[in-house]
Amino acid sequence: MKKLYLLSLISLWACQEPDCQQGTDQTTGLVLRTLDRSYSAYDQKQGEDLSRDGIRISTANQYKQVFAHCCQNRLDSLDFAQYEILGLTTVNKGSNSRYIYDVKRDDTAKKITYTVSEEYYSHSSPIDGRGNFVVVAKLPSDYQVDYVRNQ
Repeated sequence: MKKLYLLSLISLWACQEPDCQQGTDQTTGLVLRTLDRSYSAYDQKQGEDLSRDGIRISTANQYKQVFAHCCQNRLDSLDFAQYEILGLTTVNKGSNSRYIYDVKRDDTAKKITYTVSEEYYSHSSPIDGRGNFVVVAKLPSDYQVDYVRNQ
C-alpha cells in the first residue's frame, strides 16, 4: 500500500513539471505554414482517410474533392499556381503532444520528404488523429514525395 501511495504522489508531482505541458507545434524546412487541425481528408463514400499514406494537393479542384466534407469552401486564399499542400495522418502516441513538421527537398534524387514528428511527455492510448496539412511553395511535378512518421 505504501508503494502505491508513493507512486501516486510521484505521478502527481511529475505532471507539475514545466516540460509536462503541451508544447507549441513547430515547422521547419520548406514549410510555410500549417492548416488548422479541423482539416481532414476523408472520403465519405469509401469510408477512407485519404492522407493515411500521405497526400499531395496541387490544384483547387483537388482541394475541393479532398476536403468536400469539412472545408471545401475555406480555401484560405491559397493560390495553387504558387503553393500546394502536403498531408500525412497521424494518431498520437502520447499525452501533451507537440508536432514538428519538416519538408526537405533533394534535387539530386528529385525527391521531397515530408516528416511529421511527435514529441510527448508520456506514452498514452491513441485518442487524437490529425491530418497534419502544411503549405509549401509549388513543387516540381516530377518530384516524388516520401512521407515519414516519427512517433
